[in-house]
Amino acid sequence: MANKKKILIKKTGATRVKENKTLYIGIDLGTNHTAISTSEGKKKSILSVVGIPKDAVASKFLKKERLYGDEALKHRVALNMFKPIESGLLKNQREDLEAAKGLLQYIMGLVDANHDVKKYAIIGVPSQASVLNKKIITEMAKGFFDGVMVASEPFCVAYNLGEMEHSLVVDIGAGTTDICRVHGTLPEPDDQISSNKAGDYIDAELVRLISEEYTNVRVTNEVAKKWKEQSSFVGESQEEIVVDVPVDSSILKLSITKDIRMACESIIPDIMSGISKLISTYDPDFQEYLRNNIWLAGGGSQIRNIDVVLTKELELIDGGKVFKDTDPVFSGANGALKLAQDMPPEFWQTA
Repeated sequence: MANKKKILIKKTGATRVKENKTLYIGIDLGTNHTAISTSEGKKKSILSVVGIPKDAVASKFLKKERLYGDEALKHRVALNMFKPIESGLLKNQREDLEAAKGLLQYIMGLVDANHDVKKYAIIGVPSQASVLNKKIITEMAKGFFDGVMVASEPFCVAYNLGEMEHSLVVDIGAGTTDICRVHGTLPEPDDQISSNKAGDYIDAELVRLISEEYTNVRVTNEVAKKWKEQSSFVGESQEEIVVDVPVDSSILKLSITKDIRMACESIIPDIMSGISKLISTYDPDFQEYLRNNIWLAGGGSQIRNIDVVLTKELELIDGGKVFKDTDPVFSGANGALKLAQDMPPEFWQTA
């Protein structure tokens, strides 16, 4: 719950009590979704998209100057669409920065975090976000908070899970797959590896594979993403995946089982390479602990059988154990919130 301090204020001979609250906030600013958790116990997740009406007609029809999340996606043909986060990084263009500010203000409104109290926030960013991009995010967010800092997204996940010693977090998002080695302190650059082979890469691969296999098909990345979220898997499938695909002026039912599997498995080599490197460069006395404490997080952790397939792959490098985060949507935001709450007051004076 939000911290509260009671202040006694004298007024016309009477004494009244005013509550001075401090609100702590954790934010996972993702390529696909933005999630927020507050110390008041409120949380929300929306698509990281912003839509602005294309013209006066669209503005009058929609009765809004900006639309966010699912609502923007629903009316996208009448909107100029902005995805301010690309490959896990905030774009440094005026329109995108304004869209990101609007997105942040909107999601804070959804959890009633825009009221006049002291607000301190930690924002999760990809493992290897540049110093410049961290600064851009911090500057963008300063107007909303009394104190703000950025932290590695997979580290925030580890903080939420309580896996703070000898653990590896593999955070499979939309824009990036971030792998972080956690050993009881804030991670150094050598503790982290990031790859752009993640959810968006799977979508593009699925479009490519289907287009190569079937001529005259019309499949967009948005459609591929929907199929992936409904049916993604790696390894052996127990069922055939059949979808309706536009072909010329007709709709045909096509099997995309093989395509789904190949697209999803395309990210595994980079994940295994990152895991192998972070294990092999760790203190030899603790490598066994590390390889047996690997956690999958992010939307990509929901791919069916991915923990099983990665466990089999680990057998090639002396084995290991893989676990799945049970709350891939809010784990990063929840961890950022816990980290913000645990920071000493003097930290925020210099943040």
